[in-house]
Formats: sequence, C-alpha cells, structure tokens
Amino acid sequence: MRYVLSEEGRRALRTLTTRSILYAFDFDGTLAGISPDRGAVKLSKPIHEWLSELARRVPCAIVSGRALSDLMPRVNGAVPYLIGNHGLESPLTPPAALSVAENVCQAWMKYVDIELAQSLKVAGVEVENKRYSLTFHYRRADESAGMSKRLLQLCRQLTPAPHCIVGKASVNLLSPGSTGKGEAAWALMTHLRQSGLLFVGDDVTDEQVFGLTKGLAMGIRVGKHADSRAKFYLKHQGEIEDIIRFLIHRIDRTPESAGPDDQRAVQGRLEGSCP
Repeated sequence: MRYVLSEEGRRALRTLTTRSILYAFDFDGTLAGISPDRGAVKLSKPIHEWLSELARRVPCAIVSGRALSDLMPRVNGAVPYLIGNHGLESPLTPPAALSVAENVCQAWMKYVDIELAQSLKVAGVEVENKRYSLTFHYRRADESAGMSKRLLQLCRQLTPAPHCIVGKASVNLLSPGSTGKGEAAWALMTHLRQSGLLFVGDDVTDEQVFGLTKGLAMGIRVGKHADSRAKFYLKHQGEIEDIIRFLIHRIDRTPESAGPDDQRAVQGRLEGSCP
C-alpha cells in the first residue's frame, strides 16, 4: 500500500480530478471517528463544510452500513447520494427487493427474540435491527476475543441463511443474494455516467469496494493494512479532511501547498459560502 498524501499519492489524486469520477466515502471510521456510542456520531463542522464544497463541484456519495434513516440526519445534506445498509438501501434498489429484505429481517428478528436474546445479552452483544438487515455489535462485550466466530455459528441457525459480513466489533447479517457495498457503489457510478470511482473506507466491509474489478479508479483505506485490496492508505481518520481539501484545491486549480494563513483564508471563504 502507498501513502496517499505522499508525492506519488498526490500525483494519482491530481490525475483523478481530470476525469469524470464519483467520489464516495464510508461514514463511521472514515468521515466520522469511531465511537462506542453509535448514536453520538456525526460529521464534524469542518468535514461537513469541506464535503459540501466538494459535492458542489463533483458527484459525491456516502456508502454506509447504517440504515438510511439513521445516516441521513448525521450527514445533514452534505452530499446528494446516500447508500445505506451495506448497499441494500440505494437510490437504485427496486422496492420489491427492499420488501423481500424486510420480510427476511423480520423473520430473523423473531427467531433472535425467542431463541437467542438471552445468550446474546449475557455475552454483552447488542442486536441492531436496521429494518433490512441486522447487526450484532460486541464492542462492549466482556470477552470480545473469538466473538465473531461465536456469532457466525449462531447465525447458522437462522433461516434463510444470512450473508454475513464481519466488521469492526460487529457481524452484519444481510439477506441472501445481497451484493454489498461494492456493487451498489459501482451501480451508482454507472447510473451517474461517471468513468470511475474513488472510495475511502476503513473496515472489512469496505473491502467489497476495494476489490471491485471494474470501475474502481482509486481505493484508499484508513489505516495501513497488509491484507487490504486498497492500493493507498491514510495514516488515521483525521487525515480525511486533508484529502477532501486537496481534491477541492485541485478541482479549482488553486495552490495545493498553502501555508496555515492561506488555509485559514480559504476555510473562511468556504464557511462564508456555506449555509
């Protein structure tokens, strides 16, 4: 993997800004920091303003594991395109497909409430019902080591068998046939008639996008990971603002290596233009 804010990475980003690209981002751990309190997570004011500025110039999307009803107020209109539930909730998803996923999820939840609720509670696992999918969160579990394997074993009891995606301290259950974030991001890119996709993510669930064999122009992972299929990486989540700001400068053809005073001046202009 190559550091995306190195000179080599910056050259690659400059090349992208000359093409018709869909700029897509994961939410938790990418645009916003990871928190044990999922309900408190939202975009910081600077990220919201910079992301809004980028979306005024180029097509932008957020592709998240959160349900759309949960994601929308946290994004607060920063970008026009939102994909939730690991790709299930997309502007392009047929209503019939959502209806099937909802019925499957209801059946799983009924079984969980009757057969698994007590054992999950004892283990410190929280079940999140996202209407079209379920997520088992074990960040607060007393013994998290090996928890994902234990949860995957429990998932085998569900009918129909779920498509399971292991994330950070979580196991996500999608309806059979769900293709995940990768296909949803690619479909939106194609629908918007863009020639390529830039995607920034931080989790195992984002590897579905990084592993696309078609359309992916650049994959950037938050945190260097030897097994990731992303070609570039950020050192930490705080650098996402640097990436967005760099892209805006390149699209506008303004200086990329502005000093602190120049950056504050640009920030002030952007803040003045934001509602």
